[in-house]
Amino acid sequence: MPAFGGRKIIAIPLLMLFIASLSLGFMLFLDILPRILNTIQFLTFLEPILPIAGSLLVAIIGVLGVTSFWRNKDSMIAKHKELAYQKIFPRGASGVFILMSLILHLLFSVRSLPPGPPVNPITIEFSKSLLYVLSIPVEYDVVIRVVLGGILMLFGFLTMRRAIMTFGVDYMLVVYLYFPEEGEIQENDIYSVIRHPTYFSGVLLILGLMVLRLSVYSITISILILLALSVWIRVEEKELVERFGEGYAEYMSKTPGLHVRIRDFGKYIRFLKGSS
Repeated sequence: MPAFGGRKIIAIPLLMLFIASLSLGFMLFLDILPRILNTIQFLTFLEPILPIAGSLLVAIIGVLGVTSFWRNKDSMIAKHKELAYQKIFPRGASGVFILMSLILHLLFSVRSLPPGPPVNPITIEFSKSLLYVLSIPVEYDVVIRVVLGGILMLFGFLTMRRAIMTFGVDYMLVVYLYFPEEGEIQENDIYSVIRHPTYFSGVLLILGLMVLRLSVYSITISILILLALSVWIRVEEKELVERFGEGYAEYMSKTPGLHVRIRDFGKYIRFLKGSS
């Protein structure tokens, strides 16, 4: 990406952080809008669904941005040739960071946001831990959620770390899509366990954050993120089938995309340890 050479490269992470912050700010603003305008009865009525509606809108925008890498590949290459990746990168990366803001949204409890408590009691109920709703004492509720969520997030971080160390940054940024001559087939035992180890790390992080809250909101937003990820993967694998033919289609039928089978757990642990 010649336009981002030298110190100019800092413009990319700064822009992505700005977009993620803007996206997260939009969702949080919708969460509290009925409290700001608490005299408008219509907003009071809508309050329980606004966190979900805002997350859904952000998820759609994020997916459109991410999948533009694949959907616009041929037209971008035809128009911009060797600069095609540079031209599409900001759009695709923005989609990734928009989806990341959805994950950050899981960290916030809707009922605890300023400027005050929710104006609709349903919002409060949707924000409560489902373990608490099941009459599990609050001290056990918190411990269970923190321990289980922490374990899932730990495995998510370890998987992400190992994937980056094993496959490199270029692989993560799908440079091979626009420069196939510079790509290479990845060979690692983990691919006999799961088709998308990097995306699997994201799934673990999402589930971990979901469990930390375990509310109607955290579960619903997590489902939206996972649906967005499944669309992302579907678009990516369509291109992989076109590139590698029936061999990849057969591989898809035999190897899970986003979960590890019990019989393969040992291979997965060896991958985390870097011994595969």
